Amino acid sequence: MSDQVPNFTNESIARILLELYGLEGDISPLVSFEDQNALIKTSGETYVFKIANQKWSHEFLQMQTNVLGYLKDRAPELVFPDIVKTFQGQSITYVDGFGIRLLTYLEGDLYTHTPKSPELYQDIGRFMGQFSAAMVNYSAEVEEGSDELWKLDNVMACKDYLSEVLDADAKDRIARLYDVYEEKILPKLSGLRKAVIHGDANEQNILVASDNPKKVSGLIDFGEMQWASQVNDLAITLAYSLLGEEDIAMASEKIIEGYDNEFKLLKEEREILYYLMAMRLVTNITMTSYAARLFPENVYILIAQKPARALLKKLENEKYILA
Repeated sequence: MSDQVPNFTNESIARILLELYGLEGDISPLVSFEDQNALIKTSGETYVFKIANQKWSHEFLQMQTNVLGYLKDRAPELVFPDIVKTFQGQSITYVDGFGIRLLTYLEGDLYTHTPKSPELYQDIGRFMGQFSAAMVNYSAEVEEGSDELWKLDNVMACKDYLSEVLDADAKDRIARLYDVYEEKILPKLSGLRKAVIHGDANEQNILVASDNPKKVSGLIDFGEMQWASQVNDLAITLAYSLLGEEDIAMASEKIIEGYDNEFKLLKEEREILYYLMAMRLVTNITMTSYAARLFPENVYILIAQKPARALLKKLENEKYILA
């Protein structure tokens, strides 16, 4: 519902920042689909101000906050945003029914704008492997993620949207992939290791060090956290990291090797990894096709899925799936 989506003015944000945190600075919007985010630049520091959609439960927001504190202790070698508390020591406050949080801003270049290399691929795997290892013993407060249709364990639900895919070649490939997935992969999900996962290590959320383009400098946006098959974090990372990559063998092997060095993959996870990766691409293609019909004026929605369709086709042509 539209009244659940925050739409605070810069003046309102400025007032909240001053009253709750004692901060003043320049405010500029950040892209967000269902929430509202803003970049705050003060004279000394930069922050990310987050206003949550009212449909997210307090428990879900609190888990995102708690995980950042947990990782600071369990994975100090990794870099994530820090929570900035209010004058009253609160991590989350509510204004007009909307959850308010303030996070530190992480420096770094978005992975999508960074030159790719075998060393960077390996380091992406290293980072996500250390993340998975750290999350093994985290007890989930809630099991939800932000959107049921984007949960990889729930990818069968996206099959209802296959008719939205206009590209005939992609539609045929996805239909055949669903047949194989339902018969051979889906029955294995219940036996996989489960944990709280990040759920969205995509090309916009992985940061690369500005002074070292072969090194991951951080991971942001924990809004897709969920209780799920733990290997999904690696599958999702592969799906987004390999967009536009010609040498799938090299890139995927480097990411998997980096991950496995830090968090040993089980045989049953390795056997289905490329199918899980492919099904994340399926989610991307089907759900952006659906979104394109809802928002026909947005010409960028279908453009954004082109590399996903190309990668899915490449996975079949090179016999990673449907062989």
